Amino acid sequence: MWRFVCRFPRCDARDAIAVQVVDGRMQAVDCAPVIMEDHVVPVSAANGALERIVSVSVPLDASIEHACVTFAPQGAPEAGAFACGYPSDVRAARGYSTWLASGVCASKNYRLWSAAHRATGAELSLQRSTLGALPHPLISIVVTVFNPPLNFLRDCVESVKAQSYDNWQLVLMNASGENEEVESYLASLDDARIVIQAIANRDIATNTNKGIELAEGDYVAFLDHDDVLEPDALFRYVAALSDNPDIDLFYSDEDRLHEGELRNPAFKTYPNLTKLYAYNYVTHFLMVSRYALKRTERSQPDVAGAQDYDLTLKCFEVARRIHHESRVLYHWREHEGSTAGGTDQKPYAHKAGQLALKRHLERRGLRVVVSDGVLPYTYDARFALPDEKPLVSVVIPSKDHADLLERCVRSILDRSTHENLEVIIVENNSSEAETFALYERLAADARVRIETWSPDLLVEGAPCENGFNYSSIVNFGAACSKGDFLVLLNNDTEVIEPAWIERMLGDLMRPEVGVVGAKLLFEDGLIQHAGMIANGNGDFAHVNRDLPGDALGYAYSAGMPQEYSMVTGACQMVSRKLFDELGGYDEQLAVGFNDGDFCLRVGEAGRVVVYEPRAVLRHREFSSRGRESTDARLAARLLQEKSRIIAKHPAFFASNDPAVNPNLNQLSDWWELGDWRG
Repeated sequence: MWRFVCRFPRCDARDAIAVQVVDGRMQAVDCAPVIMEDHVVPVSAANGALERIVSVSVPLDASIEHACVTFAPQGAPEAGAFACGYPSDVRAARGYSTWLASGVCASKNYRLWSAAHRATGAELSLQRSTLGALPHPLISIVVTVFNPPLNFLRDCVESVKAQSYDNWQLVLMNASGENEEVESYLASLDDARIVIQAIANRDIATNTNKGIELAEGDYVAFLDHDDVLEPDALFRYVAALSDNPDIDLFYSDEDRLHEGELRNPAFKTYPNLTKLYAYNYVTHFLMVSRYALKRTERSQPDVAGAQDYDLTLKCFEVARRIHHESRVLYHWREHEGSTAGGTDQKPYAHKAGQLALKRHLERRGLRVVVSDGVLPYTYDARFALPDEKPLVSVVIPSKDHADLLERCVRSILDRSTHENLEVIIVENNSSEAETFALYERLAADARVRIETWSPDLLVEGAPCENGFNYSSIVNFGAACSKGDFLVLLNNDTEVIEPAWIERMLGDLMRPEVGVVGAKLLFEDGLIQHAGMIANGNGDFAHVNRDLPGDALGYAYSAGMPQEYSMVTGACQMVSRKLFDELGGYDEQLAVGFNDGDFCLRVGEAGRVVVYEPRAVLRHREFSSRGRESTDARLAARLLQEKSRIIAKHPAFFASNDPAVNPNLNQLSDWWELGDWRG
C-alpha cells in the first residue's frame, strides 16, 4: 500500500478526488485507490484560511516497480498533486514493509546488541564477590539426557559450571541407555554439585519428574541437554529474590543458538496469562519454587513434549508472584530434530500442549473449547458463553456522517451472530437532514434506539468543545442501555467478523479480564489497531499499525490474544458492573486519552486488558473527527488532556509501558530492538 497525504488550498469537500496511477511507461495501472481520510481544517490557529487534507492509499501489485500518481479535486483540477516512485524507492519501501510484516524487527543488529549486553568477565567477578549480600538458596537444575551430540551436552554442562552464582546442584538424568560416549563423559565429571542418575527411558515428562524427585534445591530449574545458559543466569534470578522473596516462577528472555551464532531473540512480556493461552511464550529459562511444586501435581505421560507448558500453567494457578527477567539468559540450540529447528519437528508435543491447556482451563472452572491455532504449538481457546446469552448493548456516539453510521449499524445488525443485542445511538447535536432521516429508518428495528445527549448532562466543570464531550456521551449512552455488557463503538467502524461479540464476550468470562478490544483494520486492509501502549513520550501508540491484516507480528503480538495496557475506545467491551464501579469515562477528558485512562483504571482495579484479534472490524479512523496533528484548533486541547492523564497515573508514566519488553525501542510501533550499544 502506497499512502499519500495531499493538501489542497481549496476546501470544498463536495468535490470527489480523482486518482490516476500509471507505471514507468505511462501505462495505466489497474488498481483501486482508497480515500482514507478527508478533512477541511484551518491552515493555522491564527489564520482564517482553510485547506483540505486528503489521505489516499494506493495498492501496488508486486510487479509494479515504477509508478506515478496524480490527485486532483474534480471541481478544481488545477489544484492537483503529483507523486512519483522510482524503482529504487519502490523496491526499498516494499522491502522495508515486508521486513516489518515478517515480525523479525527485534533481530536487526542483534549480534551487536547481544555482544554489548552480555555479562563481561569483570561483571561476573563482581557478582561472585557480592554473593554474600544476596539470598543463598540451593538451586537444582534438572537436565534429562537422551543421546545428545557429545559437544552439545558438554556445552550445556559447562554453562552450568560457569555460573557466577555458586550454590547450585546439577541433576543429570541419563536416559541414553547403552551409549558409551555419553556414559564416559558423565563419569568424567568431577564436581560434588553434579548428581548423575541412570534411568530407563520412558518419556520426557516421566524422566523429568524423576529428576524433580532427586532434586534437593529450594528452587528447581529446567535445562535441555543441548541448550546453554548465560553465566549470570542464576545470579539474576537470585538477585530478584532480594526484593521479592515470594517469587515462585521465573522465566527469562532467550534466543537461538545456530552453529555458534546467536540469533532470533525472544523478548518476552510480563506475566501474560492471555498470551499463554495462545502458546507457551514462557518456555525457558523456567525455574520453580518448592512452594509451587508442593502445590502442583507432576505432569503425566500424556503431556510429554509439553511438560514444561503443563508445569507453567499449573504454576500460574498457584504462584504468589511470577517474575520475568528481561535479559537473554538462555540459548535454545537450533539443530536437526530440535523443536527450535522447525515448527513440525515434534507434532506429538502440539497435541500434548493442547491437552495441558484444556486441563488447566477445566481446573479453573472455565467452559472452553481448545482447538488448533494458526501455527503448530499454538492454540485457539474459545470460551463458552452462558446458556442464556447475555444482552449486549452497543453504544455509538453520533453526529451527522449518516453514511458512516448507516454502514456501521447495518453491519452490526446484519452480520453479528450474537442475536441478543441492542444498539444505542447517542445523538449529539446533528444538523443534517440525512442524519435524522436515517435515525427514523434505523429505529424501525426494535433492536435500535436513539437517545439524545446535550451539554446540560455534563458533570460540573467538565469541558465541552464545540458542544462535544465524548466521555459524557459514552456515559450517557451506557446509562440508557439495558445490557449486562457494553460495547463502546465509534460510528466509523464496520463489522467484518460475524462472531466478534462472542469472541470478546468469551474473554470477559474469565474473572480476571476487565476490558476487551478488537482488531481494527484501515479501509485499505492494513492494521489500524492491534493493541495500544504508552510510548516513551507519554503518547499513546497503536502497535503493529500498518501491518497486513492477517500478519501475526513480532511474538504473535498482532495475531494472537494477549494483554496490553490499553485498547482503543473505538471498540471496547466491558461489563456494565465494572463500568459503573469505575464511574465510566472521565468527563474531564472530553476527546482524547479517555479510552486509555479507562483501561489504566481497569488495570489499577486489578483486572487485565485483553486484545482479541479474532474480533475484526474496519475502522475509518478520523473520518468523523479530524486529527489533532492536522488541525491547529485541537492541538492545545490535546496537550491539556495529555497532562491530565499523566497526572492521574504517575506510577504508570514514570516508567516504560510494562507491555513492552525494556530491551525493545519504546518509540517503535513494531517491536524494534533498542539501543544495541548498551
